[in-house]
Amino acid sequence: MKAALSLLPPLDQPATRDVDVVRIACLLTLAYVAMSGQGRGAAEAYLDAATELAGLDPEFRARCRVQSGLVHGRSGDLASASTELLLTRQERAWFTLLERCSLQLNRGNVLLALGRAAEAAASFDEAAALAESGGFDRQQFMARHNAGFARYLTGDLPGAISAITAAQEMDVDVERAPSLLDLGRVLHEAGLVDEALNTLDRAAAQCRARQEPLVMAEIDLERARVLRLADDIPAALAAARSSRDRMRRLGAHGLAVRAQATVLDCELMLSRGLARVSRSAVELAEDAAGRGDVDVQARSLVVAAEAYTRIGEPTMARQALESYPPSELGLVLRMRHAHAAVLTDLAENKVRSARARLMRAAAELGASQAGSAALDSRAARSVLTIRLARLDLGIALNQGPIPLLTALERWRSTGQALPIVRPPDDPGLADLTQTLRMLGQRVRDEPDSPAVPAWRQEMRRLRRRLTVRGLGHAQASGDASILPGVTESIGEVAAADRDFVWFFSHGPTLHGIAVVGGRKRVVRIGEAAAVTEIVRRARADLRVAAHPELGDLRPVVERSLAESLGRLDDLLIRPWRFRSGGVVIAGGYAVNQLPWGMLPSLRGVPVTVARSLTEWAGRQGAGPANVAVLTGPQLDFADTERQAVLSVWNGSASSPGPTASSADLVAALHEAEVVHVAAHGQHQPSSPLFSSLRMSDGDVYAHELPVTGVSAGHVVLSACEAGTAEVRPGGESLGLASTLVALGVRCVVAAVAPIRDDAAASVMARYHSSLAAGRPSDVALAEATATEAGPFVAMGSTWRLAG
Repeated sequence: MKAALSLLPPLDQPATRDVDVVRIACLLTLAYVAMSGQGRGAAEAYLDAATELAGLDPEFRARCRVQSGLVHGRSGDLASASTELLLTRQERAWFTLLERCSLQLNRGNVLLALGRAAEAAASFDEAAALAESGGFDRQQFMARHNAGFARYLTGDLPGAISAITAAQEMDVDVERAPSLLDLGRVLHEAGLVDEALNTLDRAAAQCRARQEPLVMAEIDLERARVLRLADDIPAALAAARSSRDRMRRLGAHGLAVRAQATVLDCELMLSRGLARVSRSAVELAEDAAGRGDVDVQARSLVVAAEAYTRIGEPTMARQALESYPPSELGLVLRMRHAHAAVLTDLAENKVRSARARLMRAAAELGASQAGSAALDSRAARSVLTIRLARLDLGIALNQGPIPLLTALERWRSTGQALPIVRPPDDPGLADLTQTLRMLGQRVRDEPDSPAVPAWRQEMRRLRRRLTVRGLGHAQASGDASILPGVTESIGEVAAADRDFVWFFSHGPTLHGIAVVGGRKRVVRIGEAAAVTEIVRRARADLRVAAHPELGDLRPVVERSLAESLGRLDDLLIRPWRFRSGGVVIAGGYAVNQLPWGMLPSLRGVPVTVARSLTEWAGRQGAGPANVAVLTGPQLDFADTERQAVLSVWNGSASSPGPTASSADLVAALHEAEVVHVAAHGQHQPSSPLFSSLRMSDGDVYAHELPVTGVSAGHVVLSACEAGTAEVRPGGESLGLASTLVALGVRCVVAAVAPIRDDAAASVMARYHSSLAAGRPSDVALAEATATEAGPFVAMGSTWRLAG
């Protein structure tokens, strides 16, 4: 550039505008280059010279200011950089389309560094639109990906997934592995474990092709974390070791230490070399403490404590726990500490102390749903809840039915809130969440930075503020209803002429606790794996039986299904000898997905599948005849079903027409008491808020439904196994129907297996006739399926027509 300047006429001689253009361009380029080699002073000297030469020319001055913004950004003066780069929008006439696109990308990066992720996302969106209009594919890919990453930092996980996926779908030659790694992390946090693993595998393939060892090490570490949650511990261990070894070879000490912590955790879960694991974990904790990495220190100490308890050394476990850092850490780490402390208490025969810790942990998990749940891995939180609940149930099993029911209720209530996949509505909470996410990302990206201790300290302060503000916000705007206690709920079951049973697993065994005619019993049912296999066979037969063209295979499938249902009936229903007017079934085992009305002993018997005893008792209710009937596209008998339901309610029902939109669905949930939806559903096995219903204008995902303000007391989903849910180990039922119950709907009736459109329309006409006649929802469903037992299930509690 200096050589180019020397070829131009001297400054004291008249020059054409073209000469000034070249001179200013050279000076501005020199300013940017000088920032790296000579520092800000040299850069500003070139900028001043260019600005003086620009005079009052508006284009020249605009270009000088924008280059000043880029220099300020590289020097760390981010606020000035953001202001100057905004000129590309205000003075757009002086910049080419490609320049405007590139500078908006730069401004987005500056805003990210300033912690203003929402504004950054808007800047990246603008850059993407400019790139698309100009055909700049590489810039468009970058802008879309960065917009997704910015939305991830705000807590908008669906928005992040949509934007990053849109970038990945572009046909452009770019380095995709880092983008795929980011997408894998977002999918992981959203609970989409299978999709996360698939995405990370694609990222690994890209890395191997391009030979990028550091990115490959990061991918392996993320894969290890996801594989642990998928319960594939051997594969998780292999990935963690691979990550650790690569990072050590690259000299990335901080990242290698994190990978080693994951290696030790996996070895603990596999019970491999526990004496060595305990010693190595203590050494790793000491190393982490010396570097100020309190997260790795805490993780290592709880691994050491648990390993010591397993090899019969509770004194050493207690010593490890006494070294636990006093700093306020995230919820997942606090629950890991609680788990290790309870194990140590039990090893020392301190049962009372163990129970007290478990009760405090359950209370903290429940309270955290108002504030910090959005900041911790939902899947990791669920796994820890399961582990703590198992310890509590192990104690309660020896103490009688009421303590056992109380323990079951305690842990079920900790997991009943929906996972948070959108930023909080409260701007204050949203800002705190965004800042905390930004700091967490910096700690993860730069574990060896000298600024890490300060970042961690600020994260602890923000966690405290977020918890206080989140709880206050929940108390001010939350649900004022309080569920009854266990004893009162048992009375409600008797008053409603119902029996109750709760299925739960402890270790390899499936148990049940029932209240039949006021008498409480706990029964060991059998091996959980055996029951799971029978349920799997029954569900597979149900899916096959739904096909209209089975021919000679139909009798074979029907016999197999009848055999499985009969065996389940013998195991799960007959031992209790129910004798009331109906049955309430709770428990998060795979039996939650059974078509209970098809079991021989329950044909024609009112059945409700509840999330818990107290929730069934506390959410019974009645409502007015205010019915909305909505249908989606591509259902052969949808309009027949719609007309039948409308005629049953005789003027008390309304419909937007033969097909309804997503806006119609949201409005109905806000305004109607009974919402009947005949629409194709898509079940998402690993994350309930990504299940969907297909309406006339496209899929409506569960995360798009109104989280607050749902007034509907009863929802019917009549098509496409919309009641299907994935039941994770420990009892969390994930699906569209369970999401609606979590949103406040008292009762949801849905199919848990495929059903023909004509059969669904016939059952629904009978069901609504019984409902309109004043029958409770479980009784109405039993009557509607008495002669044609099918896969419909009533979930939640009981709803009936008021009056």
